[in-house]
Amino acid sequence: MSSALYLSGVGARARMTQLEMVSNNLANVDTPGYKADEPLFSAALGMALEDEAGRLHKDAFPFVSTAEAGVRHESGSVSRTGRTLDVAIQGNGFFLVQTPGGIRYTRSGAFSLNANGELAGPGGNPVLGSGGPISVGSAGARIERDGSVVSDNGAVLGKLQIEEFLEPEKLHKQGESLFAAPLDLVGLPVEHPQLEVASLEQSNVQAVHELAKLLILQRAFDASMQALAADDSASRQLIQEMNP
Repeated sequence: MSSALYLSGVGARARMTQLEMVSNNLANVDTPGYKADEPLFSAALGMALEDEAGRLHKDAFPFVSTAEAGVRHESGSVSRTGRTLDVAIQGNGFFLVQTPGGIRYTRSGAFSLNANGELAGPGGNPVLGSGGPISVGSAGARIERDGSVVSDNGAVLGKLQIEEFLEPEKLHKQGESLFAAPLDLVGLPVEHPQLEVASLEQSNVQAVHELAKLLILQRAFDASMQALAADDSASRQLIQEMNP
């Protein structure tokens, strides 16, 4: 395989990966707490640079790899909803949610009550307070600025547990605006979180910017495919000339 054909192929694959990320970002532009994906580019090598004897391989050539996706963790804008169970974090921190797969983290404060009468986050999973899931029952409740969940009669039902990470880029997306933390990443309690009640943090996706990227990536992908077709056609012609 020629280096030109190979480079065109990996270039097309990189653009396809980017297109998938941009499309997913645009699909979640209205999802509360969603954090935009972005590709992590790295230089890879088409062949090993050194053989077993340590000699440099003269045929090695670089190409672009986009095997991993990064996440932009900057905050989205905050919009007032008027719902008493909606809450947005201003600054660093994540809400904790108990899922069948373990504790997950989210910036989405679009809370409701699940079938068990517990304060619930994405997917109906219980939101964790300092003492575990927060039971509300059938009575109404509201969230205060300090994270306390208070019933309509003034009883404190629990307090939201909020944690932050020194390296949030290590969190892994799990869907439904949830993140999972690797074992070596420990959450630190946020003692005095800055909360906006009856409000939601919106997606940090910039729709106009993503649409512009989509157009540019589509053109770049088309260019890579045209280069592939041209190289393939040249190779076929050469083979035919060599084997009349």
